[in-house]
Amino acid sequence: MAAILGDPEALAADVIRRAQHRAVEIAEKARRQAASILDRATQESESLRRQSEQATEQQVAALLRRNAARAELEARRRLIQLREVPINRVWLAAEERLRKLVKQPAYREILKRCALRAARELGVNELMLAADPTGHELLSTESLDQWSEEAGVQFRLAPEPATTWGGLLVTSRRLRFDAMFPTQLELAQVTLREQVFQILSKGKA
Repeated sequence: MAAILGDPEALAADVIRRAQHRAVEIAEKARRQAASILDRATQESESLRRQSEQATEQQVAALLRRNAARAELEARRRLIQLREVPINRVWLAAEERLRKLVKQPAYREILKRCALRAARELGVNELMLAADPTGHELLSTESLDQWSEEAGVQFRLAPEPATTWGGLLVTSRRLRFDAMFPTQLELAQVTLREQVFQILSKGKA
């Protein structure tokens, strides 16, 4: 995420990285608690088996199946409760922090880093910059001239701002470098899904 946003130390990248880390922690906690529920169910099943001398084999088997089904449902419910809701809150908090960043003095520097990164990645001589409405106003002629000199390319201001909040969209004919904050959050969530799946799959084999 840091590379996409332009600078390894950029605050925007740090917000997303911290959100990913917290989401992984929540998923691991959910896995452990769900495993604990299933362990208790296994212990109860063993207890029922020990009582088999006082009931018919058929009755015990049916009871074991019901017990296992209840445990599975409870584990699934806890996974949703302990994973999905808290993780959603993590992303909402990250979005809130990024939205606040748009209003901070450091935002102009973030836009500059995104523009310079785009220049390196796309490798063309002229680039069109579009930021959110707030950021678009920061893309003054003076700023773009300074950035252009530093990057060795020609930055131009797009006629209209981007239609979303936060970050920078850089284009050049068919080339596109999307450093808009909503895009970065979405990419971070996609990347995280595989990590969460691996965490929750531990011990299932």
